[in-house]
Amino acid sequence: MNKTLEKNDINETNLQNKPKLTINDIKKFYKSNSKNKIGLEYERLCLDRKTLNCASYDKVSKTVETFAKNNNWELIFDNNTIIGAISNEGTSISLEPGCQLEISLSAKKNIIDIDFSLNKIITSLDLIAKKYDILFLGYGVNPKDNVDEIPLLNKQRYLIMNEYLPKAPNSQFVKYMMRKTAGIQINIDYKNEMDAYYKLKFFNLIMPFIQGLCSNSPFEDDTLYDKKSLRANIWRYTGIDRCNFFYKNAFKNTFLNKNIFEKYISEIIKVPMLYIVRENQNIAINGKITFEEFLKKGYKNHSAKYEDYILHQSLCFPDVRLKNYIEIRNHDSAEPKVALALCAFYKGLEDEDFKKLLDEFDFLKLDEIEQYNINSINYGINWKVNKSTSAIDVLTKIFNISISNLGSFDRLYLKPLLDMIKSKKTNSDLIIEYNIKNTKELVDFLIN
Repeated sequence: MNKTLEKNDINETNLQNKPKLTINDIKKFYKSNSKNKIGLEYERLCLDRKTLNCASYDKVSKTVETFAKNNNWELIFDNNTIIGAISNEGTSISLEPGCQLEISLSAKKNIIDIDFSLNKIITSLDLIAKKYDILFLGYGVNPKDNVDEIPLLNKQRYLIMNEYLPKAPNSQFVKYMMRKTAGIQINIDYKNEMDAYYKLKFFNLIMPFIQGLCSNSPFEDDTLYDKKSLRANIWRYTGIDRCNFFYKNAFKNTFLNKNIFEKYISEIIKVPMLYIVRENQNIAINGKITFEEFLKKGYKNHSAKYEDYILHQSLCFPDVRLKNYIEIRNHDSAEPKVALALCAFYKGLEDEDFKKLLDEFDFLKLDEIEQYNINSINYGINWKVNKSTSAIDVLTKIFNISISNLGSFDRLYLKPLLDMIKSKKTNSDLIIEYNIKNTKELVDFLIN
């Protein structure tokens, strides 16, 4: 289930030898291999310990290289650029466009196994990082650097994204998204298409509330703001067709039809393409055609292949993304115990009757998701859904359901998030309350 690196999303199959790719071919990508496991992808910012500016690629790559050598992992390159490392079991570390570092664990059944694997990697990385004066920070957005001061990682995929995406509609914060943000993603299985339908619908409805709970980015450019999640606000402006298509009327209507795979694909193929890969070379398309047009007409004598779709869908970034599992993506990065709390929370929901859950939460409306999202960005968890229901009420209800399905040991992992709900204060609320004045104060607050 885990996303190791992009290459794992592009599997060679006999589909690519067919003369013309069809929607039925593409639908096979969404066939679940459910094992009731939880996947975690955990990003941290890489800062220079002395200046608190973004750490240099040279230092970060040496940290990755040393880690790979010490742990017998294979280094991953893009031409001559180190972009990550991968273990025999499929767990990986990878570098994001602004040299953020992501830990992507192979999926596991038990939270304690996720805890053990995550902390083993973090302990090793942190020890190596000290040698290179690097500080890894669990926070949602680079707190100090101006976006133009952060070099882009020399990876072909990122260079193409950087060329086209900022020019797309509603994409004024793409440079910030690529270079400055860090988040936490949880991956959960689904059993079949109907289960995928109900889970996708439910997680879209509650995502703004969990996003608000994980608010941890009110401070950026050495300035304290009122917004509780600057990271989530940045992602709002990364292209409405690429990131926010769940808010569009066309996709709201998708949930009126339970044939979710075909409906999801129909939205993905409407998104403009960035590039395709042929003979290990990237061929830039830069939004000139949608994938739907590519299916019908091809591009410069290239016809659509199965792996082209797999690549294309990986370049669409909704808050809840459908693959042959479900990615829940919109949480600010934070300390590891928050990442583990999220794993426990979603594990507690994984086997629920989601049709029944949707009935229980029928006071949440699909056509209000965008407003919920805006409220969580601005106010975290302190806002009203309607006259009688607050965001805190929604969170309390959801967490009580999760708790009821967890064993006593797994419930312990929920404590960081339960404490926020009880106090009605997220990390962002505390940062604002403490009136953090500069990046040093912020770092001291976060790591102490």
